[in-house]
Amino acid sequence: MSHPVSGRALPRLGTACDECRRRKQRCDGQQPACRVCQESGLTCQTTQRGARGPKKGYIKALKDRVLELEALLQNHVGAENSNQESNPEIPYDIILPTPSTGLSDEPLNGDIPFWLPAMSENPIALTGPLSELTPASIPSLASSNLPQITSMMHAELTTPKATSRACLQWTIWALASLLSTQFTHLVEPLYQNAKQMLECLSLESKDSHDHDTELVQSWVLVAIYESMRTYHQQAWMSAGRAFRLVQAFHFHELDMPTRNNLTPRSESDTFIEIEEKRRVFWMAYFLDHLFSIRNDWPVTLNEHVICTRLPAPERKFQSVQFELGSFLSEAMTESSASSPFNECLILATICGRSLLHDQQDKVSKAYGDLGSEWEQQRQWLDDLLTARLEALSDRYPSPTEAHDPLLLFAHILGQTTVVYRCKGMIQSPANSSTLENSNSDYLKIQSRAIAAMKNIVNLAKAMSELHFSKIHPLMPIPLFICAEFLYENSSKHKDFHQSLQELVSIFYGLTNVNNHEQSYVDLLPRSCISKTKKLLKHGVQASAVEA
Repeated sequence: MSHPVSGRALPRLGTACDECRRRKQRCDGQQPACRVCQESGLTCQTTQRGARGPKKGYIKALKDRVLELEALLQNHVGAENSNQESNPEIPYDIILPTPSTGLSDEPLNGDIPFWLPAMSENPIALTGPLSELTPASIPSLASSNLPQITSMMHAELTTPKATSRACLQWTIWALASLLSTQFTHLVEPLYQNAKQMLECLSLESKDSHDHDTELVQSWVLVAIYESMRTYHQQAWMSAGRAFRLVQAFHFHELDMPTRNNLTPRSESDTFIEIEEKRRVFWMAYFLDHLFSIRNDWPVTLNEHVICTRLPAPERKFQSVQFELGSFLSEAMTESSASSPFNECLILATICGRSLLHDQQDKVSKAYGDLGSEWEQQRQWLDDLLTARLEALSDRYPSPTEAHDPLLLFAHILGQTTVVYRCKGMIQSPANSSTLENSNSDYLKIQSRAIAAMKNIVNLAKAMSELHFSKIHPLMPIPLFICAEFLYENSSKHKDFHQSLQELVSIFYGLTNVNNHEQSYVDLLPRSCISKTKKLLKHGVQASAVEA
């Protein structure tokens, strides 16, 4: 017996509008505006999701292009070998990207990753040490070695030739050489070339750049390179260029609902292009917070004015499957971890809030006003931090077993955040009187810091077994923050002193990327945190004990 159609619920036509999707609410689909948008006074818009997967014939076209490039490369290699002695200069425009042949345990190999950018329209002759570069010997930065860097770029995104794209390539090569054993003599020339090209590009009279994403990516990578080289002042200045660029290009509001007073986003922007902008923005945000907590400097990129979603899942991004990430405020309260990098962003945000409150306390003390509102916020941050650490542990395997450099960094950063919070509570003017009158509160903070430091020492021990290219390039920052905290409190508890000895001993076993014959201990005198030179005596003591 058939039932009348009217007795069934009619299927909903269309998709939820952008505002209902952001709020994760059911959209009634009314036209011209749904109920939620009417009540909020917002323009009701629906962004059509792009088709998933590559277009028909796209894979075949890529395979044909690969065969063509391989044939060209073979011809160029043969011509270069026959003319190498008579013509030492290698034209820049013959260096062609070829597809990567897979992952390797070696940090650098002869393969040029497929995602490397196209060449500049203007050929540049390679002279001096750089004349050694050939299509088969150019250092590559495999995505398996530094996924936190290469994840800013899509593996199959091709753009027209541009100077900013060439800058990005030179910067990648400089980083690759820094992590190599074969091309260490090219590190500085490649870096100087990249930096000079970026400076020249910044002097152009144009108010905007057609390839703004590559420009920001280049400055972010330069800042990371300079931090690895312990050029701390230059790293902060280069990072500052990236911060101002993401603001100027409105990367901090990529997902802002379209308003009449805002310029709509270009219709030519694809999901991949917009996602790359999101990723480079959050990398700049992460650098901003990491450098700020490193030096107790004010944060530049304020989380409260950001309307850009967190990076989408890596597999969806690389396979061109449309999926939007959460907003930062949503991710901070989600019960599960979305990705190690997103968790790093949340942890950095917690540190940023702690830093802001510490700075506000100091200003309030100067004005003679010590408010009591901090206690409630402190408890909320503590609960949030505990929840994020649990989510990270529940979602992913042990970082020592997964052999994932970003996951290991996320766990160490999480424990460093605990130490940083304890340091802030101990030193805060608003808490000083409370801690003096309550020894139990101080002991709780102290025991929490001791537990976190023991976890850091255990995680750091696993790093000694890794090749230096497998360690996160920013790893010295959280480790040195913890070392300084231990040094300042080594006389207050024997466990602090013991952890300091163990941590500095581990530093001796970690390779210094600037000089492969040296260790992390040699980075201490060039570090920009306070008291690091005095830490050296603990390194000497630890070395003597091991001997």
